[in-house]
Amino acid sequence: MIVSDISNAGLGEWVYALAIIIQIASTLAILITINSKQRREVSFAGEPVDRKEFDKHVAENAALHAQLFAKIGGAERGLETRLAARMDKLETESKESLHVMYRGISAIGNDVAALKKETELANQRTMQMDGKIDRLIERPK
Repeated sequence: MIVSDISNAGLGEWVYALAIIIQIASTLAILITINSKQRREVSFAGEPVDRKEFDKHVAENAALHAQLFAKIGGAERGLETRLAARMDKLETESKESLHVMYRGISAIGNDVAALKKETELANQRTMQMDGKIDRLIERPK
């Protein structure tokens, strides 16, 4: 078969088949290298220490950890104290502003009540005057 005789559709099939073969070959190569047994050795860079030195190191680490935890605990307690003081201050300011607001509302309520009473009195006087005017009109001349 001559390459010039292959149509575009046929060429696509050949390229697709070649890609499948390459993919299968690469998958097999990866599986072979993964499944091959490799000898692994563990080696130490230095010499191991004796038990006394190890215990000494563990005790130093425990003391260092205790110091770090004490510092963290102190920082947390200090933060809690500052946060509690700030919250108390904000609560006090909030209560004070509420009292100021309630005093203002109370003053407005008192003013509205006074205006309502004055309006009622004015209405009563108007009714009295209206009654007098009606009697004057009905009076014979």
